Amino acid sequence: MKKIIQKYPLVLIAVCFGMVTALLLFTSFSKKDSLKIIFLDVGQGDATLIQTPLGKNILIDTGARDSLGTQISSYIPYSRRTVDVMILTHPDLDHIGGSLSVLNQFDVGMMVHSGLMAGISLYAVIADTISDKGIPVYEATAGQRIYIEPGVFMDIYSPHDGIESFDANDYSVVTHVHYGNTSVLLTGDAGKINESNLLQVYGENLDSDILKVGHHGSQTSTLDSFVEMVSPDYAIISAGCGNRFGHPHVGVVTTLFENQAEILETCKEGDIVFQSNGEEWIRE
Repeated sequence: MKKIIQKYPLVLIAVCFGMVTALLLFTSFSKKDSLKIIFLDVGQGDATLIQTPLGKNILIDTGARDSLGTQISSYIPYSRRTVDVMILTHPDLDHIGGSLSVLNQFDVGMMVHSGLMAGISLYAVIADTISDKGIPVYEATAGQRIYIEPGVFMDIYSPHDGIESFDANDYSVVTHVHYGNTSVLLTGDAGKINESNLLQVYGENLDSDILKVGHHGSQTSTLDSFVEMVSPDYAIISAGCGNRFGHPHVGVVTTLFENQAEILETCKEGDIVFQSNGEEWIRE
């Protein structure tokens, strides 16, 4: 009996230690100093919501469906119906289709776009709505830095000045989001030529923990040398299940696998959510 009684304090200490450790881990990612990024499941398209430690919302692309405003409402409190920064990487339907639903349901602080004015007819309607609401508009250019709040900023890596192309994808806004020692590289539909240019200009600065894979996993993007330089722990592919384009391409998946990136697809996972405390990411 004495031996049994003596064991209880050791068990109690172990249990308490486990509870305290779990509580500390939970607390470290529940404080207001965490940044959250949500790769939204919008089918065949792109939409990414970033929420900063001070509660600011950054939306990059809006998918194809005119329902994104409702979809992101589950992440944004009704008491603060604001999207502080809205970035449209380029004027393809699968990246701008949900813009009006956001503009009509939220107060948008500023709009950033690729500078490409041509596009589908919806793009002109979006531009008119932005103008009517008096939303400040800025053209993204490589070399810009957007400061969001202390410790959070975005570097614009593309498009560069003087670009001439008939392919809207070549104008994609490529954004490198930084929070503390963690970062995410969001590439829109940038293709292999863009990636090659980024390699030459930015080199090791491309290093990121998370890569939003270009063009939904199309074979037009994701150079092996580019992925090797980015060296992501996670590679996010935003594409619709059974899409007619065959995204993600088997070659892209192979490249990501060979570079030891954990591949996550919105088709299989739904919304993909990460939190950063400035030092590491944890998946929710």
